[in-house]
Amino acid sequence: MDLSDRLAKERRGRLAAERLLEQKSRELFAANEKLAIHARSLSDQIVEQRQVVRSALTEAEVLKGQNSRFLGDLDRAHTAAVMAERRLWESVNTIRDGFAVFDADLKLVTANHAFLAQFDGHPVAPGIAYTEILRIVATSGAVDLGQRTADDFVADMLARIEADPIEPVTLKLNNSTWVKLVDRRARDGDLVCLTLDITDQMRIWAAIEAIPDGFVLYDREERLLTCNQRYRDIYPASAPAMEPGARFEDILRFGLVQGQHADAVGREEDWITERLRQHRAASGISEQQLSDGRWIRAVDHPTPDGGRVGLRIDITNIKDHEAQLEAARKQAEAANRAKSAFLANMSHEIRTPMNGVVGMAELLCDTSLSEEQRLFAETIRSSGEALLVIINDILDYSKIEAERLTLRPEPFDLERTIHEVTMLLQPRAREKGLDLMIDFDMFLPTRFVGDPGRLRQVLTNLIGNAVKFTESGHVLTRVVGLEAEDGRQQLHVTVEDSGIGIAPEYLDHVFGEFNQVEDERNRKFEGTGLGLAITRRLIEHMGGAVWVDSELGQGSSFGFRVTLPVAEDAAALQIPVSVKRVLAVDDQFINRTILERQLAPCGIDVTLCRSGAEALAHLDTDAAYDAILTDHAMPEMDGPDLLEAIRARGHTMPVLLLTSNPTDLGEAASDFAAILQKPILRSDLYRRLQMLMAPPPEAAPALPDVVAAPTELRQMRVLAAEDNRTNQLVFQKMVKSLDIDLVFADNGRIAVDLFQSFRPDLIFMDISMPEMDGKEAAAAIRLLEAGKSHVPILALTAHAMDGDSEAILAAGIDRYMTKPLRKAAIVEALVDHCPATARPLGALTEDAA
Repeated sequence: MDLSDRLAKERRGRLAAERLLEQKSRELFAANEKLAIHARSLSDQIVEQRQVVRSALTEAEVLKGQNSRFLGDLDRAHTAAVMAERRLWESVNTIRDGFAVFDADLKLVTANHAFLAQFDGHPVAPGIAYTEILRIVATSGAVDLGQRTADDFVADMLARIEADPIEPVTLKLNNSTWVKLVDRRARDGDLVCLTLDITDQMRIWAAIEAIPDGFVLYDREERLLTCNQRYRDIYPASAPAMEPGARFEDILRFGLVQGQHADAVGREEDWITERLRQHRAASGISEQQLSDGRWIRAVDHPTPDGGRVGLRIDITNIKDHEAQLEAARKQAEAANRAKSAFLANMSHEIRTPMNGVVGMAELLCDTSLSEEQRLFAETIRSSGEALLVIINDILDYSKIEAERLTLRPEPFDLERTIHEVTMLLQPRAREKGLDLMIDFDMFLPTRFVGDPGRLRQVLTNLIGNAVKFTESGHVLTRVVGLEAEDGRQQLHVTVEDSGIGIAPEYLDHVFGEFNQVEDERNRKFEGTGLGLAITRRLIEHMGGAVWVDSELGQGSSFGFRVTLPVAEDAAALQIPVSVKRVLAVDDQFINRTILERQLAPCGIDVTLCRSGAEALAHLDTDAAYDAILTDHAMPEMDGPDLLEAIRARGHTMPVLLLTSNPTDLGEAASDFAAILQKPILRSDLYRRLQMLMAPPPEAAPALPDVVAAPTELRQMRVLAAEDNRTNQLVFQKMVKSLDIDLVFADNGRIAVDLFQSFRPDLIFMDISMPEMDGKEAAAAIRLLEAGKSHVPILALTAHAMDGDSEAILAAGIDRYMTKPLRKAAIVEALVDHCPATARPLGALTEDAA
């Protein structure tokens, strides 16, 4: 074979290789564009090689070697293309969404498993026409066609793919799933189809559409992504602008033009700026009022990709309800003010005649009366005072209910307060033969900061109830405490009695309003049933709590817990350091225990005896005692008898008598070193013991008599402004025995005139008077004084509601006294304000002194 034949054969071989390369390039073009580009590059190299062969026959052997290498490259490229194609289809087949390619004639070229699985049982394979697939879908019942026929569906779908670009379409399948068809045309005319399963998205969107509130979603560029129909319904005027891609600001401005936002009228640009700021902050809640009167609450939050998601809630009904509540609140406040005014007026109207009843009864009791007449007068007075207690309870409860009760904290001595309350109740206890006792923790401070008036009211209720429901035995008030933070003490106060007790079924109700235990044991006890309710509300107002323990027939224990600051001026008690040994005699175990607790911590050796005979037996064996403390009323041998027996044995140590009724001693009182009224105040006991051991004071040198020059003294001038004739008569009778010049004014205007002409030393001022009331009169008098003088003005008022005192004192009145008046209180005020230039008031009666 000559060279030209061989070259021709080589040429034919190369041509055959080119045709093979072109065929392989077309097969790989759809799968991998990069491979196609590489294949074209190889083809270009072959062309170049062909030109080289034509131009250099002498390099035939070199060309043959290059051709061999090219064939190797081509083989490797083909292998790589096959592997890439396989990997591509393996990847495509792992996709859960359907993928298919149709050629330019709409014949199926290839499809992944997910696409073919939708037609399981139907002859769908490469080569089937797109139209046939549509007809299978339409006639198989797989798709919800709605009102369309199968032919209409096929026609619509074919018309759809003729558009450029092809719009996606969402189809609802009859198996309750949703698919979205996304189709694109390739450059060579092929049709690439994707069927996306959007069932989860459609369910979420259905849920969003179902919520009663508006939902909106914006991207990070403030462009609208989507919103539900409720959102459009809330802003109907802005709805036409709510298209996907619309900017938030543009939607706002469109709504402004349409008059959508009533709260933007007159400040449109500022409103836009504020709304954009809120939208960009996306971290708060705001409220908007629309032009139709509806109120919308906007709640916006940022999304992880920097967008904004919002809810719009129609709160018009809530606003209407709030308006109704506000109107109801104002109405309730008006009703409360009316009730308070009614109670204040009732207090005034009831106390005014009660002043006459109680005052006259008190005056009547000071006159010479027969036993029967005195019984009548005392009954009138006690009944009037009982009625005042009921009135005060009702007024206090009304103030608490209206939340107008104000606490007035100040430093006070808690132990002394308890002692004072107990002493006030001592007469009632003495009538029943009850022992009133106080057990105040030795290591507890006595001075605290609190409202002593309200605590006194609580203690009076609790101790008074204990005395009321106890026929025999004792009433013990016990105080212990725990140290709290910041210089505060948690105080526990209990009042224990040996009375009738309370059945278990009634314990939960005793602190209720108007509640009383109704049975045959307590039916004889009267009251409003408000005392314990007021006690509970007062203690709770102080931040504390109340409780009760009781056993029917054995007695009760009422207690409360409050936390109070220790007063800064709290000082330690003066302990009787000179007393070393004391003999204490009392037949009551509790009294002996209290005495031991009060004395033993002071370093005093206390010997306790239950009777006078036991005390005498101790003295016979050991008489080295610094003092003896003995109870008054003891069986077999009382206190005075014990003193007589001690002195008969030659003992001279001081003997102190502890008694509930010092007035019953008579001449025997002078035989004791000291008499202490029970319950004993700890400080009084220590002071008495210290005084017994103290050395007698040195006699002061006699001073020469100084004869004072006689001075002319006048009567004390007193002005009483009172419009009620009965009250004038009561006041006049109360002070008739005093050496004063008393003038009455029937109203405030007359009082101001008399102030200028009469020049009183003291003014008693009624508050409710015609023409000019007491507060106006007091203010006028203070203006006349102009700061150059100050005449004391004392208000006489029947008003007892909270807030009355502030208004009274603000008018320039120095202090006020609540009606009905007490003779002792009137006389005390006169004595306190009697000027040095006036004569003494004269002999005071025992009751008034």
